[in-house]
Amino acid sequence: MPQETACQNYHYETLTKVIKMYEERGLENPAIVVDTNHANSGKKYLEQIRIAKDIINSRNLNPDIKNIVKGLMIESYIEDGCQKVDGGVYGKSITDPCLGWEKTERLLLDLADML
Repeated sequence: MPQETACQNYHYETLTKVIKMYEERGLENPAIVVDTNHANSGKKYLEQIRIAKDIINSRNLNPDIKNIVKGLMIESYIEDGCQKVDGGVYGKSITDPCLGWEKTERLLLDLADML
């Protein structure tokens, strides 16, 4: 499990804190889209699977979280991981490591079942 940092913002407690902050500001249509990669995953792209499922579990436990979390950002491409610009692997990211097609498809089907 990745070490928790101050930059992570997907945990149940953080989401409820954001909801409270939005309520205090009287926002009309607040929404949250959670990035499952980058700081939340510690740039360990396979952690996106666990994080996405954790967020859906939070939505299922709390109607306020369910109403405000509108989406997830998942780094995905054709092949798992990443490569240098001259790596030569078609469909593999040259920027951030990504989930490949098969893992992305499996994750989306799993998330749909959880909803």
